[in-house]
Amino acid sequence: MINLVLRGNTDLIYGKGEIAKAGALIKENGGSRVLIHHVSEPFVQPLIEAVKGYLDAAGLEYVDLGGGVPNPRLDKVYEGIELCRREKVDFVLAIGGGSVIDSSKAIALGVPYDGDVWDFFTMKAVHKACLPVGVISTFAATGSECTTGTVITKEDEQLKRGVEDNNDNIMIRPKFAILDPTLTFTAPRFQTASGTADIVSHICENFFSADPDNDFSDYFCISGLKTAIKFGPVCLEDPRNYEARGALMLLSGYAINGYMKFGRHGDWNCHALEHEMSGEWDIPHGAGLAIITPHWMRYIYKEHMELFLKFATNVFNIPYNADEPEQTALAGIEALADFFHNKLGLPKNLRELGVKEEQMTDEILHKVCKRIFYYGTDVAGDLHPMREEDFFTILKQSV
Repeated sequence: MINLVLRGNTDLIYGKGEIAKAGALIKENGGSRVLIHHVSEPFVQPLIEAVKGYLDAAGLEYVDLGGGVPNPRLDKVYEGIELCRREKVDFVLAIGGGSVIDSSKAIALGVPYDGDVWDFFTMKAVHKACLPVGVISTFAATGSECTTGTVITKEDEQLKRGVEDNNDNIMIRPKFAILDPTLTFTAPRFQTASGTADIVSHICENFFSADPDNDFSDYFCISGLKTAIKFGPVCLEDPRNYEARGALMLLSGYAINGYMKFGRHGDWNCHALEHEMSGEWDIPHGAGLAIITPHWMRYIYKEHMELFLKFATNVFNIPYNADEPEQTALAGIEALADFFHNKLGLPKNLRELGVKEEQMTDEILHKVCKRIFYYGTDVAGDLHPMREEDFFTILKQSV
Protein backbone atom coordinates (compact mmCIF):
# COMPACT_ATOMS: atom_id res chain seq x y z
CA MET A 1 0.00 0.00 0.00
CA ILE A 2 1.41 3.38 -1.00
CA ASN A 3 1.56 6.43 1.26
CA LEU A 4 -1.59 8.55 1.13
CA VAL A 5 -2.97 11.93 2.07
CA LEU A 6 -6.75 12.46 2.26
CA ARG A 7 -7.71 15.96 3.29
CA GLY A 8 -11.12 17.33 4.34
CA ASN A 9 -13.85 16.34 1.93
CA THR A 10 -17.01 18.02 0.73
CA ASP A 11 -19.74 18.30 3.36
CA LEU A 12 -22.59 16.04 2.23
CA ILE A 13 -26.09 17.08 3.21
CA TYR A 14 -28.36 14.17 2.36
CA GLY A 15 -32.11 13.77 2.30
CA LYS A 16 -35.46 15.03 1.10
CA GLY A 17 -36.01 18.76 1.51
CA GLU A 18 -32.41 19.57 2.45
CA ILE A 19 -32.19 22.20 -0.31
CA ALA A 20 -33.85 24.54 2.20
CA LYS A 21 -30.42 24.78 3.86
CA ALA A 22 -28.75 26.24 0.75
CA GLY A 23 -28.76 29.84 1.94
CA ALA A 24 -27.37 29.02 5.37
CA LEU A 25 -24.64 26.83 3.87
CA ILE A 26 -23.56 29.55 1.44
CA LYS A 27 -23.33 32.11 4.24
CA GLU A 28 -21.45 29.60 6.39
CA ASN A 29 -18.84 29.41 3.62
CA GLY A 30 -18.47 33.15 3.20
CA GLY A 31 -20.84 33.79 0.32
CA SER A 32 -22.88 36.98 -0.06
CA ARG A 33 -23.29 37.44 -3.84
CA VAL A 34 -23.99 34.15 -5.60
CA LEU A 35 -23.81 32.89 -9.18
CA ILE A 36 -26.50 30.23 -9.73
CA HIS A 37 -25.39 28.04 -12.63
CA HIS A 38 -27.71 25.44 -14.18
CA VAL A 39 -28.87 23.87 -17.48
CA SER A 40 -31.90 26.10 -18.27
CA GLU A 41 -34.11 23.11 -19.10
CA PRO A 42 -37.81 23.57 -18.23
CA PHE A 43 -37.83 20.64 -15.79
CA VAL A 44 -35.22 22.35 -13.58
CA GLN A 45 -36.92 25.76 -13.41
CA PRO A 46 -39.17 24.97 -10.41
CA LEU A 47 -36.07 23.88 -8.48
CA ILE A 48 -34.20 27.05 -9.48
CA GLU A 49 -37.07 29.22 -8.31
CA ALA A 50 -37.30 27.33 -5.01
CA VAL A 51 -33.58 27.81 -4.41
CA LYS A 52 -33.83 31.52 -5.19
CA GLY A 53 -36.53 31.73 -2.54
CA TYR A 54 -34.21 30.16 0.03
CA LEU A 55 -31.44 32.57 -0.93
CA ASP A 56 -33.83 35.52 -0.65
CA ALA A 57 -34.84 34.36 2.81
CA ALA A 58 -31.16 34.19 3.81
CA GLY A 59 -30.57 37.77 2.59
CA LEU A 60 -28.26 36.68 -0.25
CA GLU A 61 -27.98 38.44 -3.60
CA TYR A 62 -27.62 36.32 -6.75
CA VAL A 63 -27.32 36.30 -10.52
CA ASP A 64 -28.43 33.55 -12.88
CA LEU A 65 -26.44 31.70 -15.55
CA GLY A 66 -28.24 28.98 -17.47
CA GLY A 67 -27.15 27.09 -20.54
CA GLY A 68 -25.01 24.33 -19.06
CA VAL A 69 -24.58 21.37 -21.43
CA PRO A 70 -23.04 17.87 -21.36
CA ASN A 71 -19.28 17.97 -21.94
CA PRO A 72 -19.27 21.56 -20.57
CA ARG A 73 -17.95 24.20 -22.93
CA LEU A 74 -15.18 26.71 -22.45
CA ASP A 75 -17.31 29.46 -24.04
CA LYS A 76 -19.88 29.11 -21.23
CA VAL A 77 -17.06 29.28 -18.68
CA TYR A 78 -15.88 32.55 -20.21
CA GLU A 79 -19.45 33.88 -20.05
CA GLY A 80 -19.71 32.93 -16.39
CA ILE A 81 -16.37 34.52 -15.50
CA GLU A 82 -17.38 37.79 -17.13
CA LEU A 83 -20.74 37.77 -15.34
CA CYS A 84 -19.15 37.05 -11.95
CA ARG A 85 -16.63 39.84 -12.31
CA ARG A 86 -19.26 42.33 -13.44
CA GLU A 87 -21.61 41.44 -10.58
CA LYS A 88 -18.84 41.03 -7.98
CA VAL A 89 -19.86 37.44 -7.22
CA ASP A 90 -18.06 35.74 -4.33
CA PHE A 91 -19.70 32.28 -4.38
CA VAL A 92 -20.73 29.88 -7.16
CA LEU A 93 -23.71 27.55 -6.68
CA ALA A 94 -24.03 24.68 -9.18
CA ILE A 95 -27.51 23.21 -9.57
CA GLY A 96 -27.32 20.14 -11.76
CA GLY A 97 -25.13 17.16 -12.61
CA GLY A 98 -21.44 16.75 -13.32
CA SER A 99 -21.33 19.02 -16.37
CA VAL A 100 -22.83 22.01 -14.55
CA ILE A 101 -20.60 21.33 -11.55
CA ASP A 102 -17.45 21.18 -13.69
CA SER A 103 -18.47 24.35 -15.51
CA SER A 104 -19.07 26.07 -12.15
CA LYS A 105 -15.67 25.01 -10.86
CA ALA A 106 -13.92 26.35 -13.96
CA ILE A 107 -15.79 29.67 -13.61
CA ALA A 108 -14.72 29.82 -9.96
CA LEU A 109 -11.10 29.25 -11.01
CA GLY A 110 -11.20 31.90 -13.71
CA VAL A 111 -12.70 34.81 -11.76
CA PRO A 112 -9.62 35.63 -9.61
CA TYR A 113 -7.12 34.90 -12.42
CA ASP A 114 -5.77 37.73 -14.58
CA GLY A 115 -5.11 35.52 -17.61
CA ASP A 116 -7.09 33.01 -19.67
CA VAL A 117 -8.60 30.26 -17.50
CA TRP A 118 -7.69 27.76 -20.24
CA ASP A 119 -4.05 28.29 -19.16
CA PHE A 120 -4.77 26.01 -16.20
CA PHE A 121 -6.03 23.23 -18.48
CA THR A 122 -2.97 23.39 -20.74
CA MET A 123 -0.49 23.57 -17.84
CA LYS A 124 0.66 27.06 -18.82
CA ALA A 125 -0.26 28.27 -15.34
CA VAL A 126 -0.99 26.82 -11.90
CA HIS A 127 -4.13 28.01 -10.11
CA LYS A 128 -3.56 29.84 -6.84
CA ALA A 129 -7.08 31.04 -6.03
CA CYS A 130 -10.67 29.90 -6.56
CA LEU A 131 -14.07 31.16 -5.51
CA PRO A 132 -15.89 28.76 -3.15
CA VAL A 133 -18.34 26.42 -4.88
CA GLY A 134 -21.44 24.71 -3.53
CA VAL A 135 -23.61 22.08 -5.21
CA ILE A 136 -27.24 21.06 -5.33
CA SER A 137 -26.99 17.78 -7.17
CA THR A 138 -29.74 16.65 -9.55
CA PHE A 139 -28.00 13.59 -10.96
CA ALA A 140 -25.73 10.73 -9.84
CA ALA A 141 -22.78 10.10 -12.14
CA THR A 142 -19.44 11.91 -12.23
CA GLY A 143 -19.08 12.57 -8.52
CA SER A 144 -17.81 16.05 -9.38
CA GLU A 145 -19.66 17.30 -6.31
CA CYS A 146 -16.85 15.69 -4.26
CA THR A 147 -13.74 16.00 -6.46
CA THR A 148 -10.75 18.33 -6.53
CA GLY A 149 -10.82 18.76 -10.30
CA THR A 150 -12.82 19.89 -13.30
CA VAL A 151 -12.95 18.85 -16.97
CA ILE A 152 -13.88 21.30 -19.76
CA THR A 153 -14.24 21.00 -23.55
CA LYS A 154 -12.67 23.54 -25.93
CA GLU A 155 -15.11 22.95 -28.73
CA ASP A 156 -13.29 24.66 -31.61
CA GLU A 157 -10.28 22.35 -31.10
CA GLN A 158 -12.30 19.29 -29.96
CA LEU A 159 -10.16 19.13 -26.82
CA LYS A 160 -11.39 17.91 -23.45
CA ARG A 161 -8.94 18.80 -20.70
CA GLY A 162 -8.85 18.76 -16.93
CA VAL A 163 -7.19 20.56 -14.04
CA GLU A 164 -6.90 19.33 -10.47
CA ASP A 165 -5.79 20.52 -7.06
CA ASN A 166 -2.78 19.04 -5.38
CA ASN A 167 -3.06 17.72 -1.85
CA ASP A 168 -1.22 20.70 -0.39
CA ASN A 169 -3.77 23.25 -1.55
CA ILE A 170 -7.38 22.11 -1.96
CA MET A 171 -9.42 24.87 -3.62
CA ILE A 172 -11.58 23.37 -6.37
CA ARG A 173 -13.42 20.79 -4.30
CA PRO A 174 -16.96 22.03 -3.48
CA LYS A 175 -17.55 23.18 0.08
CA PHE A 176 -20.86 21.36 0.31
CA ALA A 177 -23.15 19.17 -1.77
CA ILE A 178 -26.87 18.82 -1.09
CA LEU A 179 -28.05 15.37 -2.13
CA ASP A 180 -31.83 15.01 -2.28
CA PRO A 181 -32.72 11.76 -4.08
CA THR A 182 -36.13 13.15 -5.09
CA LEU A 183 -34.35 15.62 -7.38
CA THR A 184 -33.18 12.68 -9.53
CA PHE A 185 -36.61 11.07 -9.96
CA THR A 186 -37.18 12.72 -13.36
CA ALA A 187 -33.73 12.00 -14.80
CA PRO A 188 -34.20 10.35 -18.24
CA ARG A 189 -33.63 6.61 -18.51
CA PHE A 190 -30.58 6.86 -20.80
CA GLN A 191 -29.01 9.52 -18.59
CA THR A 192 -29.55 7.36 -15.50
CA ALA A 193 -27.95 4.38 -17.24
CA SER A 194 -24.98 6.44 -18.44
CA GLY A 195 -24.51 7.87 -14.95
CA THR A 196 -24.50 4.40 -13.43
CA ALA A 197 -21.86 3.29 -15.94
CA ASP A 198 -19.74 6.31 -15.04
CA ILE A 199 -19.91 5.41 -11.34
CA VAL A 200 -18.94 1.80 -12.09
CA SER A 201 -16.06 2.97 -14.27
CA HIS A 202 -14.70 5.25 -11.55
CA ILE A 203 -14.62 2.36 -9.11
CA CYS A 204 -13.02 0.03 -11.65
CA GLU A 205 -10.33 2.62 -12.38
CA ASN A 206 -9.45 2.53 -8.67
CA PHE A 207 -9.83 -1.22 -8.21
CA PHE A 208 -7.52 -2.19 -11.07
CA SER A 209 -4.30 -0.95 -9.50
CA ALA A 210 -0.68 -2.06 -9.69
CA ASP A 211 -0.16 -1.26 -6.00
CA PRO A 212 -0.16 -4.45 -3.87
CA ASP A 213 -1.58 -5.18 -0.39
CA ASN A 214 -4.83 -3.30 -0.75
CA ASP A 215 -7.45 -5.60 0.74
CA PHE A 216 -9.16 -2.73 2.59
CA SER A 217 -9.69 -0.58 -0.50
CA ASP A 218 -10.26 -3.67 -2.68
CA TYR A 219 -13.30 -4.61 -0.65
CA PHE A 220 -14.45 -1.01 -0.40
CA CYS A 221 -14.43 -0.93 -4.21
CA ILE A 222 -16.19 -4.29 -4.40
CA SER A 223 -19.00 -3.09 -2.14
CA GLY A 224 -19.38 0.02 -4.29
CA LEU A 225 -19.56 -2.01 -7.48
CA LYS A 226 -22.15 -4.36 -6.00
CA THR A 227 -24.22 -1.37 -4.91
CA ALA A 228 -24.23 0.13 -8.40
CA ILE A 229 -25.00 -3.23 -10.00
CA LYS A 230 -27.91 -3.75 -7.61
CA PHE A 231 -29.50 -0.31 -7.70
CA GLY A 232 -28.76 0.96 -11.23
CA PRO A 233 -31.34 -1.32 -12.87
CA VAL A 234 -33.83 -0.59 -10.05
CA CYS A 235 -33.66 3.13 -10.91
CA LEU A 236 -34.41 2.29 -14.55
CA GLU A 237 -37.46 0.18 -13.71
CA ASP A 238 -38.70 2.27 -10.78
CA PRO A 239 -37.39 5.85 -11.28
CA ARG A 240 -39.04 7.14 -8.10
CA ASN A 241 -37.48 4.52 -5.83
CA TYR A 242 -36.01 6.68 -3.07
CA GLU A 243 -33.65 4.01 -1.68
CA ALA A 244 -32.17 3.18 -5.09
CA ARG A 245 -31.77 6.79 -6.17
CA GLY A 246 -30.26 7.67 -2.81
CA ALA A 247 -27.76 4.81 -2.96
CA LEU A 248 -26.48 6.00 -6.35
CA MET A 249 -26.31 9.63 -5.19
CA LEU A 250 -24.12 8.74 -2.22
CA LEU A 251 -22.04 6.26 -4.19
CA SER A 252 -21.40 8.79 -6.96
CA GLY A 253 -19.22 10.94 -4.69
CA TYR A 254 -17.55 8.11 -2.82
CA ALA A 255 -16.56 6.41 -6.08
CA ILE A 256 -14.13 9.23 -6.84
CA ASN A 257 -13.53 11.37 -3.74
CA GLY A 258 -10.47 9.39 -2.65
CA TYR A 259 -12.01 6.96 -0.16
CA MET A 260 -11.97 4.05 -2.61
CA LYS A 261 -8.37 4.62 -3.63
CA PHE A 262 -6.74 4.40 -0.21
CA GLY A 263 -3.12 3.41 -0.77
CA ARG A 264 -3.40 2.99 -4.55
CA HIS A 265 -3.02 4.96 -7.75
CA GLY A 266 -5.54 3.28 -10.02
CA ASP A 267 -5.11 3.00 -13.78
CA TRP A 268 -7.45 5.58 -15.43
CA ASN A 269 -6.62 4.65 -19.04
CA CYS A 270 -10.30 4.15 -19.89
CA HIS A 271 -10.99 7.71 -18.77
CA ALA A 272 -7.96 9.02 -20.65
CA LEU A 273 -9.31 7.50 -23.86
CA GLU A 274 -12.96 8.39 -23.31
CA HIS A 275 -12.21 12.04 -22.61
CA GLU A 276 -10.66 12.26 -26.07
CA MET A 277 -13.61 10.36 -27.56
CA SER A 278 -16.20 12.72 -26.10
CA GLY A 279 -14.05 15.69 -27.09
CA GLU A 280 -14.05 14.42 -30.68
CA TRP A 281 -17.65 13.20 -31.02
CA ASP A 282 -19.48 14.96 -28.13
CA ILE A 283 -20.83 11.65 -26.83
CA PRO A 284 -22.16 11.01 -23.29
CA HIS A 285 -19.20 10.22 -21.06
CA GLY A 286 -20.74 7.27 -19.20
CA ALA A 287 -22.00 5.65 -22.40
CA GLY A 288 -18.54 5.97 -23.94
CA LEU A 289 -16.98 4.31 -20.90
CA ALA A 290 -19.50 1.45 -21.11
CA ILE A 291 -18.31 0.80 -24.68
CA ILE A 292 -14.56 0.82 -24.15
CA THR A 293 -14.16 -0.65 -20.64
CA PRO A 294 -14.90 -4.29 -21.56
CA HIS A 295 -12.53 -4.00 -24.54
CA TRP A 296 -9.80 -2.59 -22.28
CA MET A 297 -10.34 -5.47 -19.86
CA ARG A 298 -10.09 -8.11 -22.60
CA TYR A 299 -6.91 -6.43 -23.83
CA ILE A 300 -5.04 -6.57 -20.50
CA TYR A 301 -6.53 -9.29 -18.28
CA LYS A 302 -3.97 -12.03 -18.95
CA GLU A 303 -1.17 -9.93 -17.42
CA HIS A 304 -3.25 -9.15 -14.32
CA MET A 305 -5.06 -12.41 -13.67
CA GLU A 306 -5.22 -12.14 -9.87
CA LEU A 307 -7.08 -8.84 -9.99
CA PHE A 308 -9.52 -10.05 -12.62
CA LEU A 309 -10.19 -13.22 -10.67
CA LYS A 310 -10.93 -11.19 -7.54
CA PHE A 311 -13.21 -8.96 -9.64
CA ALA A 312 -15.14 -11.89 -11.14
CA THR A 313 -15.56 -13.92 -7.96
CA ASN A 314 -16.34 -11.04 -5.58
CA VAL A 315 -18.32 -8.61 -7.72
CA PHE A 316 -20.34 -11.07 -9.81
CA ASN A 317 -20.08 -14.17 -7.57
CA ILE A 318 -18.69 -16.26 -10.42
CA PRO A 319 -17.38 -19.62 -9.12
CA TYR A 320 -13.61 -19.98 -9.34
CA ASN A 321 -12.56 -22.52 -11.96
CA ALA A 322 -9.32 -23.97 -10.60
CA ASP A 323 -8.70 -25.97 -13.77
CA GLU A 324 -9.17 -22.99 -16.10
CA PRO A 325 -8.89 -19.76 -14.08
CA GLU A 326 -8.77 -17.75 -17.30
CA GLN A 327 -12.39 -18.73 -17.93
CA THR A 328 -13.34 -17.26 -14.56
CA ALA A 329 -11.63 -13.98 -15.40
CA LEU A 330 -13.32 -13.80 -18.81
CA ALA A 331 -16.69 -14.58 -17.27
CA GLY A 332 -16.29 -11.55 -15.00
CA ILE A 333 -15.53 -9.30 -17.95
CA GLU A 334 -18.54 -10.62 -19.87
CA ALA A 335 -20.74 -10.13 -16.80
CA LEU A 336 -19.73 -6.47 -16.72
CA ALA A 337 -20.40 -6.12 -20.46
CA ASP A 338 -23.82 -7.72 -19.93
CA PHE A 339 -24.54 -5.26 -17.14
CA PHE A 340 -23.65 -2.28 -19.30
CA HIS A 341 -25.31 -3.35 -22.53
CA ASN A 342 -28.24 -5.51 -21.46
CA LYS A 343 -29.21 -4.58 -17.91
CA LEU A 344 -28.56 -0.85 -18.41
CA GLY A 345 -29.36 -0.92 -22.12
CA LEU A 346 -26.34 1.15 -23.18
CA PRO A 347 -24.86 0.98 -26.70
CA LYS A 348 -22.30 -1.70 -27.46
CA ASN A 349 -20.30 0.40 -29.91
CA LEU A 350 -19.87 3.90 -31.25
CA ARG A 351 -22.13 3.27 -34.23
CA GLU A 352 -25.01 2.46 -31.88
CA LEU A 353 -24.21 5.67 -30.03
CA GLY A 354 -24.72 7.64 -33.23
CA VAL A 355 -21.17 8.27 -34.42
CA LYS A 356 -21.10 8.11 -38.22
CA GLU A 357 -18.81 5.83 -40.23
CA GLU A 358 -17.01 8.74 -41.88
CA GLN A 359 -16.20 10.14 -38.44
CA MET A 360 -14.30 6.99 -37.46
CA THR A 361 -11.65 6.50 -40.14
CA ASP A 362 -8.32 5.10 -38.97
CA GLU A 363 -6.83 8.57 -39.39
CA ILE A 364 -9.39 10.08 -37.02
CA LEU A 365 -9.04 7.21 -34.53
CA HIS A 366 -5.27 7.74 -34.46
CA LYS A 367 -5.81 11.48 -33.94
CA VAL A 368 -8.05 10.74 -30.96
CA CYS A 369 -5.50 8.36 -29.43
CA LYS A 370 -2.58 10.69 -30.07
CA ARG A 371 -4.29 13.45 -28.10
CA ILE A 372 -4.07 11.31 -24.94
CA PHE A 373 -0.38 12.27 -24.91
CA TYR A 374 -1.08 15.97 -25.32
CA TYR A 375 1.08 16.83 -22.30
CA GLY A 376 4.24 15.30 -23.78
CA THR A 377 4.35 11.74 -22.41
CA ASP A 378 4.33 8.65 -24.63
CA VAL A 379 2.96 6.14 -22.07
CA ALA A 380 -0.25 6.40 -20.02
CA GLY A 381 -1.76 4.34 -17.20
CA ASP A 382 -0.52 2.81 -13.98
CA LEU A 383 -1.68 -0.83 -13.90
CA HIS A 384 -1.03 -1.50 -17.57
CA PRO A 385 0.92 1.34 -19.22
CA MET A 386 -0.19 1.84 -22.82
CA ARG A 387 1.06 3.63 -25.91
CA GLU A 388 -0.84 5.12 -28.81
CA GLU A 389 -1.11 1.81 -30.70
CA ASP A 390 -2.59 0.08 -27.65
CA PHE A 391 -5.30 2.72 -27.38
CA PHE A 392 -5.89 2.54 -31.12
CA THR A 393 -6.50 -1.23 -30.90
CA ILE A 394 -9.10 -0.75 -28.14
CA LEU A 395 -10.77 2.16 -29.92
CA LYS A 396 -10.89 0.23 -33.21
CA GLN A 397 -12.66 -2.62 -31.42
CA SER A 398 -15.18 -0.09 -30.09
CA VAL A 399 -16.25 1.26 -33.48
